[in-house]
Amino acid sequence: MDSGNKALRLVVLGAIAAGAVGVIATFAGIDMPARTPAVLLFLIVGPAAAVASLLPGLDVLAKIVIGGAAAVVINAGVAAAMLLVGIWSPVAGLAAVALISAALAAAKLFAGQRLAVASDHLASPQNAA
Repeated sequence: MDSGNKALRLVVLGAIAAGAVGVIATFAGIDMPARTPAVLLFLIVGPAAAVASLLPGLDVLAKIVIGGAAAVVINAGVAAAMLLVGIWSPVAGLAAVALISAALAAAKLFAGQRLAVASDHLASPQNAA
């Protein structure tokens, strides 16, 4: 991994951590000056990073573009669905986006485990013949 990708990864992790602080402050009802910018940062970076992690074969710019577009689609889809059903709430919308982002991140983890198990199974001596 070159230093450019490592630096980008650290910036993304820092943005997610700052956004998570805003999300936790929102759920806890803590009013602080940086809460709104932190929540907005999470709403952009959280879904984008989760989707980008599912795209292992693409270069960094493609991951940024696709992840950013997916973040817009996820946020707009959550807002539209909540408005359509009549249950709009900013905190509930934030919870829904956080849940979708967590599900996408979990999908990456489970897919990685399944690939590791499958490759171990294929590499076993019993399957060589």
